[in-house]
Amino acid sequence: MTSVVKAANGITAFLIDYCQRHAHPLNAFLHIFGVPMAFYGLFRLVTGSIALGFGLLFVGYLLQYLGHKAQGNEVGEVTLIKSIMRKRANARNGGNGQQGG
Repeated sequence: MTSVVKAANGITAFLIDYCQRHAHPLNAFLHIFGVPMAFYGLFRLVTGSIALGFGLLFVGYLLQYLGHKAQGNEVGEVTLIKSIMRKRANARNGGNGQQGG
């Protein structure tokens, strides 16, 4: 399989997952405002507007959180962190899926 096909498959899988995780109308609506607001907040933080940046970032993530709460699933960053932690735990335990105490 070529790298282009692998990349296309990865993008397709991401888009399918994204659409499923944002299918609730309220979740989709809140993300329309929350995602750009959070990115603009990051931009404002980098360019020196600390208070405005944190405010936009907070409100943007709050809107996304409320959308996911309405749909009944977790925000993507939480899912990503859990996945990374699970993979690290599996690697530490020899890949057998058991977590140490």
